[in-house]
Amino acid sequence: MAEPKIKEIQKRDGKLAPFSLEKITRAIFKATEAVGEPNFDLAKQLGDKVVEAMNEKLMNDATPKVEQIQDIVEQVLVEEGQAKVAKHYILYRQKRSEVRQQKQQALQKEEIDEVDKRFDLNALRVLCSRYLRKDDQGDIIETPKELFERVAVHTALTSLFFDEDLYQPKSEIVHPTENLEFKDFENKLRIGRFVLNQFHFEGLKLLFNRFNKEGQVQCKLSGILQMFERGHFNKYEAEVEKYFALMANRKFFPNTPALANFGSYLGMGSACFVLGIEDSIESIMEALFRAAIIFKSGGGVGYNFSKLRPVGDFIKSTGGVSSGPISFMSLFDKMSDVIKQGGIRRGASMGILDINHPDIEEFIVAKRGNQALRNFNISVLMKPDFWQAYEKKEPYALLNPKNGTVVKQVDPQNLFNMIVYQAWESAEPGVLFEDAINKYNPFLEHLGPIQSTNPCGELPLYKDESCNLGSINVWAFCKANPTNGRKKAVEFDWDGLKETVGVAVKFLDNVIDVNKYPLLEIEEMTLKTRKIGLGIMGLGDLLFELEIPYNSPDGLEFMEKLMEFVNYHSKVASIELAKQRGKFPYYAKSFYSDGKLPMAGPYSQGGKHHLDWEGLKEQIKQYGLRHSQTTTNAPTGSISMIAGCSSGIEPVFSLVFEKEVAIGSFYYVDSVFEKGMEREGLFDDALIKVLATPQWKI
Repeated sequence: MAEPKIKEIQKRDGKLAPFSLEKITRAIFKATEAVGEPNFDLAKQLGDKVVEAMNEKLMNDATPKVEQIQDIVEQVLVEEGQAKVAKHYILYRQKRSEVRQQKQQALQKEEIDEVDKRFDLNALRVLCSRYLRKDDQGDIIETPKELFERVAVHTALTSLFFDEDLYQPKSEIVHPTENLEFKDFENKLRIGRFVLNQFHFEGLKLLFNRFNKEGQVQCKLSGILQMFERGHFNKYEAEVEKYFALMANRKFFPNTPALANFGSYLGMGSACFVLGIEDSIESIMEALFRAAIIFKSGGGVGYNFSKLRPVGDFIKSTGGVSSGPISFMSLFDKMSDVIKQGGIRRGASMGILDINHPDIEEFIVAKRGNQALRNFNISVLMKPDFWQAYEKKEPYALLNPKNGTVVKQVDPQNLFNMIVYQAWESAEPGVLFEDAINKYNPFLEHLGPIQSTNPCGELPLYKDESCNLGSINVWAFCKANPTNGRKKAVEFDWDGLKETVGVAVKFLDNVIDVNKYPLLEIEEMTLKTRKIGLGIMGLGDLLFELEIPYNSPDGLEFMEKLMEFVNYHSKVASIELAKQRGKFPYYAKSFYSDGKLPMAGPYSQGGKHHLDWEGLKEQIKQYGLRHSQTTTNAPTGSISMIAGCSSGIEPVFSLVFEKEVAIGSFYYVDSVFEKGMEREGLFDDALIKVLATPQWKI
């Protein structure tokens, strides 16, 4: 094999990069795949021929441009009798050029960088529309790389306050407030190569006030800023790089508010909130106002309206009658319609009503035909006594929440049939099972039952709780080794996933502290329970890649193993953070000290457990946990679009489809499908057109 004499190449943006024979070999291999004849040995032989031609045709003291190298690849393929491969290499090169131009147009920049290249065009469109900062004229003033850097820096700020030269256990020492402004420190605040902006400065002040209030800071804020100027915090550059790499390599993304707000104006990183509503006009209007503040900052809200008296109930204070919970829900719906979440998306809400509320029948059909409450998901909270009446075929009592009196009796089977029919007719309402939600609730004994969830229903929360979410793209952990033949050897990188879980848990822990909460009550409750929601996305694509059917026994076994792995190692990471930073404040109010865990898996009979849960319970009893909850699986609408993977834990419902979102319509072709069809030599525009056309139009 000839040794390349050229050591560097000039990229399209003028920057220099090391010459990579591996990239050339892989590009040729992709071309062999595209003609349906994948041959990695041939690709390596042709790559060596390219090096020989480069050594002969290019001057040794010159730095060739990337286009010159590509021209030589084309010429070698033709000269070696690989006309079909050459054709597809040329077409691929042309396609890449077109995509590059489209990305430049979308990003409003002259040349794309190494981070832009990792994201498909649809992902960049979403980033441009929702996340990249814009000026007053609406022009983009930020690149994806800069976005991920500002988020990574903002998130890492929390770690600075646990530095051994800054942090101290709780004390009586509270430092006085100083009137410091960013303009006096601009360009002086750095973490290694990363420069802090004015919003990072605001985050520093927020953290200082939060830690200082508890007597946990060794010096004044001005002293911390002097530590920056001395370069004391440069050692945290590696942590910022880790957070940046997670996002830039599409392995992990935090929820939308963190992406949009960290290192920017609003500073709020939580997505999920629950607000309480009491049976008074004051409480209802207060909740409406608080929800508007949360929507403004980019979060979504869940509410249980069951404390509101039913339609027609007498109101002593006014002498009138109640209009009922559903009419008040329309107020929240209208408010959601006019306030966009942080300018990113419309407000999302979860409206819940107990199964024994007198207005439950009206509630069940409230979204019939999706004509009303369009900004709400609605769910019925199923109580254990309902199922007892259902099984015994006994009348079920609907109770006035004001005094517990029976308003009327209903047939539980007819009531449940109403729910089932409406779920079929309009996908609403959903159902929440109060007993299941609270069976593994760590705080049930001390705080009572949870009766509300976040807008998408995956996260049960107490009144005034919030949670920040993040999702790992498990598809990114497929390690594919090119082979000859029509299949690729693919294996799953468990070690890489383990490392990412640990970094992601610390990321989400940091968010809790640096977060700018919309309301004081939410801040206080969230800091006491410290819930984080680490989940996954890309599962459907991962199973495609591993060639495991989603609904097969092998699929179920793999998914159980995968989620056990994420759950277990998220708890391990939380234990380590508890050692370093302390347990969540409500630990004594939870069942963790009794050796209990908030999931069914470790207690199931005959279950396949792959990890040491008994040892983990002992570790928790000894050291505690940093978080009362570590995992939840969110739908991952926008962030899975950015990652370019299937959403959440759902199967892939269509290989080619047109997706309509607020910013327009996008065509999606599943990447695993595309690669598979290329390996078989079947991928072309005609195939895509057929698959994208609804069957009734064919």
